[in-house]
Amino acid sequence: MEETQITVARYLQIRLEQMGLRHLFGIAGNYTAPFLNTILEDKQAKIQVINDTNEINAGHCTDAYARLNGFGAVAVTYGVGAFTLLNSVAGSYVEHCPVLVINGAPTNSDQLKNIAQGMLSSHMTGDMYSNINVYRNVTVAAEQVTSAADAPYKIDSILNACILYGKPVYLEVFEDVWRMKCQAPVATLIKESFKGCKENALKAAKSVAASAAGKKIIFWGGIEIQRYGLQQEFLDLIETTDTEFVTSILGKSIVSEDHPKFKGVFNGNASPKDVKERFEKAEVKIGLGVWTTGKNLGGFDVWKDDTVLANHSGVRIGPSYEPNVSLKDFIYHLKEELTKVRFEAYQMYGPALLSDSFFVADVPETENEKTAITYDLFFARMNTFIDKRHIVVADAGFPLLGCQGIRISEANGFVAQASWLSIGYSVPAATGVKCARPDKRAVVFVGDGAFQETCQAISTQNKLKHNTIVFVLDNEIYGIEQLLVNPNPFRGKDKIDYSLPDLNEVYAYNEMHPWKYAKLVDVFGGRGFEVTDMEALETVLAQLDDIKENTIVHVHLPKTSFPEAIGYKNRKPGEDEFLNKDWSLC
Repeated sequence: MEETQITVARYLQIRLEQMGLRHLFGIAGNYTAPFLNTILEDKQAKIQVINDTNEINAGHCTDAYARLNGFGAVAVTYGVGAFTLLNSVAGSYVEHCPVLVINGAPTNSDQLKNIAQGMLSSHMTGDMYSNINVYRNVTVAAEQVTSAADAPYKIDSILNACILYGKPVYLEVFEDVWRMKCQAPVATLIKESFKGCKENALKAAKSVAASAAGKKIIFWGGIEIQRYGLQQEFLDLIETTDTEFVTSILGKSIVSEDHPKFKGVFNGNASPKDVKERFEKAEVKIGLGVWTTGKNLGGFDVWKDDTVLANHSGVRIGPSYEPNVSLKDFIYHLKEELTKVRFEAYQMYGPALLSDSFFVADVPETENEKTAITYDLFFARMNTFIDKRHIVVADAGFPLLGCQGIRISEANGFVAQASWLSIGYSVPAATGVKCARPDKRAVVFVGDGAFQETCQAISTQNKLKHNTIVFVLDNEIYGIEQLLVNPNPFRGKDKIDYSLPDLNEVYAYNEMHPWKYAKLVDVFGGRGFEVTDMEALETVLAQLDDIKENTIVHVHLPKTSFPEAIGYKNRKPGEDEFLNKDWSLC
């Protein structure tokens, strides 16, 4: 006979297992311990508790896990843990990742002592709403559980919100409440996400089809295709209309890039080689689930009359807007309506040109000397190294831009925080990737500055016996930051000789403290390699398939090397290149 009265901790465990959670990440703390111990005490528990090295790593790990698993959860302790986690959860909020934050809080007795006596327990600020109020800004629902009476209702309400909106939610439980008894789960959680107005979706689809009549059209797929599970609907649209498509950088690998209609990543001004030029020539561009943040597009303006942008809330068609439209309904009706009009599927490339145009690489200056590694040479080589066995995890900055041209053969084979852009995301994210997809090998591309932020994640991966490969791309500086603020040091023979010497060199605050990255395996475990030229890189690549443990490959690059995709930044003044005659932030 099933129990009708169970603890609040057990209630939450049951609900998380029903949500398909198999790994719970976080940092143990006394306020959350009764919940974690409930899972440990259950020998039939479906959830494995993963203790990470810090809260930021645990948060990034959970974010990546949620992208591939459909839901993730992270447990921390009050104040010090919750506030440290905030950056990671903000990224999940911006990038629509369904994550539950579980925060253990001081007991009711502790809260009353604070109110009556001014006595603070560990990690308290004096305001019992300080934690939940902060998280209201980066979640779609937040609840504070202070008794067992309303615990089931509050737990269910936030989990339903997480399902409905596909974004983070926050649950704060007082420590003494975890072991209190409540009613066992009765009702089922909701199954479906947001549903818009079907009439509006049809109206928008008819309008887009009318604007496509007699025109050359192309599709631009974005991350919402993956977030809302619309990959098959997207492919049905592509194949029914026999039309080519590109993806956004955040939407890279929403479907297999081996698809014959896939023609590259359009990332505005930061697109690989001639993708931008060719994509712009299409007469109607139909964006589906694309997010258009300024950093992603390099300042490129997509708000044009020939561009449709459909998201999971509405559709913008040139200057008009149709609200309250679900992306699923719109794609369905668009497929139907496009079959009723005459249009031409725009061709970006001939089939023979795609492989050459898809990626660009430097040409070595000599054949006799060892070939120095540059970003484009490195990623061109990675394009042949990466295959279906791997999931690529790219960090913000130069690694993200360099990865655009790597062909990803399997859907969901590329993970990057390409909108929030918190440097250091990639290394802990690889932990979540491997937990969600144990059949795959995570391959991380991370800059030296970003790696120094979160490198402790390597320790967790070794503890879990993962086989992740981390390529640390070491140019000894915060390269993307320098290029954005003042690209003058990157201009080579076109470098301007300013009267202020600081504008001619990499800023001192962008210089990294040099680490022996490959030696970190002596502390964390695993294997380490250091390479300074392409020939040495080849030697290491030949060994990686036989290595079954975590591996760090320290890759030396010239200080002023950068991916070709961001070369447009060199042609105009940086954000603070104030002595340049053309400088302006207006």
